[in-house]
Amino acid sequence: VPYGKRVHVLPLDDTIEGITGNLFDTYLKPYFLEAYRPARQGDLFLVRGGFRPVEFKVVGVDPGEFVIVAPDTVIHCEGEPVKREDEERLDDVGYDDIGGCKKAMAQ
Repeated sequence: VPYGKRVHVLPLDDTIEGITGNLFDTYLKPYFLEAYRPARQGDLFLVRGGFRPVEFKVVGVDPGEFVIVAPDTVIHCEGEPVKREDEERLDDVGYDDIGGCKKAMAQ
């Protein structure tokens, strides 16, 4: 999986109601910093930061469809928030549903 040149993520509208401030500095920068996280176009991910969690959607990646977000990957977060009702995949099993892997991942 290649390191990404660019990743475009947008928040889900119902998770940012009442939140002020810079989403990038509060949520995305700490989430991706030195973490080498995978990103796939269409993925939804939850970031815990600030006073409450915010859900984001990967709306674009370059190159290809799958990338690793590395320190030199440019993260764009400009644009209108994604409407939750536009998401069909919300019932799919995600990383947050699995849980219990911290001990195995630490080895």
